[in-house]
Amino acid sequence: MHTGHNLNKIKEIVSSNEMMRFEKEQFFKNNSYSYMKNAGKLVFQFIYKHFDNKQPIIVLCGPGNNGGDGFVIAKHLNEKGYQVEVYILTSKNSYRGDALKALTEFGKELKKISLFKLKKNALIVDAIFGIGLSRNIKGKLKKIFDQINKSNNRIVSVDMPSGVCSNTGEILGSAIKADFTITFHRKKIGHVLGQGKKFSGKIKVVDIGFDQNKMKTQCLENSPDLWIKYFPWKKTLDHKYSRGRVVVYGGQKEFTGATILSAQAALRTGTGSVKIVCSKNTLQIYSVKFPSVLKTEVNSIPQLEYFLKKEKITSFLIGPGSGSNNKIKEITKLILKKVKYVVLDADALTCFQGDLKTLYSLLDKDKIITPHSGEFHKIFPNIKKDLNNIDKALSAVKLIKSNIILKGPCTVIVSHNKRIVISDHASPELAVIGSGDVLSGLVVSLVGEKKMNPFLAGCSAVWLHGDIAKHYEKGLIAEDLLQGIPNALKRLKKWKNY
Repeated sequence: MHTGHNLNKIKEIVSSNEMMRFEKEQFFKNNSYSYMKNAGKLVFQFIYKHFDNKQPIIVLCGPGNNGGDGFVIAKHLNEKGYQVEVYILTSKNSYRGDALKALTEFGKELKKISLFKLKKNALIVDAIFGIGLSRNIKGKLKKIFDQINKSNNRIVSVDMPSGVCSNTGEILGSAIKADFTITFHRKKIGHVLGQGKKFSGKIKVVDIGFDQNKMKTQCLENSPDLWIKYFPWKKTLDHKYSRGRVVVYGGQKEFTGATILSAQAALRTGTGSVKIVCSKNTLQIYSVKFPSVLKTEVNSIPQLEYFLKKEKITSFLIGPGSGSNNKIKEITKLILKKVKYVVLDADALTCFQGDLKTLYSLLDKDKIITPHSGEFHKIFPNIKKDLNNIDKALSAVKLIKSNIILKGPCTVIVSHNKRIVISDHASPELAVIGSGDVLSGLVVSLVGEKKMNPFLAGCSAVWLHGDIAKHYEKGLIAEDLLQGIPNALKRLKKWKNY
């Protein structure tokens, strides 16, 4: 999968099983305790850099290796003059292996978690469970977590906020809500999916000495390093038609705004020619509201068939504002049969609710669907809602053999051949009407012959979409996303080492 620019910067995201399997391999080759000492020292260095030694520190240590990391951290803090209190979940006698070594080397007083007292202004170091937790937090520990979260105390979590499932981002009964999470070797899936993203705070990945080239994972973090090599920049000798011919199917009279947002996004992203195909009763609206794009009146299936036959089309977008009815279903079927690169959004997906087999059969490796969670479950009703978005998208790909952009706070892009990219380069400000229409316009502008393949087009569009929002303050609306495209492209042009 490493097919982008600057391969050494491509970042993997791992599941807990992948990480634990990799740890065993590394521990077999080298002294496992040395890695624990490295991990604890690096977390200590972060604390030493950001927190004054006059600030009291409470270290919460669990029964396993995450707790061992906590003992190493506490030892270093103690040596630097910090006032440190260490609480343990179990008795000293229950510790084994590297965690026991770390406890022994710490050699200071330990307090039982049942006697926990929260000090005002104390820094909390959460070294309780890490990535291996699978059971729910309850009882006394849940009360402690709730107390910590309600306080104003700063929190640093070691590897994974305790209570967050490292594979799904799900909260297991209760969880520590960290300000910072220092994780080892790679981000975990739970850092970026579900509630895990919010509970992890600012994430810092540190190298504890593992072999950086031996990790095998199915997920990558979205970044220009993956796809910038293939980005379709304008060239000196380009003309408008060499820059691609995008067609957007016009929405219903009351939803023309969605079409205009998509078409404008496509045009601003670099497509030379954007044409809206629309009915007679909306043609005038598009002519007045959006004079810089071409328009073609199409009022029937035969007229559309004729248009598709004679028109040179790089890529086609249908769905934004189109309406979810049988006519749109027939139109979408025709477009899927006649056009190679098609982006399907919103109504173009949900219109197949009663005929999903037809939709599945018409989708292929050159097509892209861009559902949000609600639309996804309408077209994949048999996929369990309690799965994480990666597993949902992978399950869907088995059915359709196409490319999926599953939109959400952390968007998951999965290719027809099951390559996975997770994109958390975004902002909560994107949760606004029209945002998805802009994204679909970005996608359709970037995909096609002499442009990007559907998967990479999806990755780059999602990243740009998020980048615009991250550079905008509160109050973002969809039109602001359009205005932000030129500056986002400028920032992309300046990407390091490009």
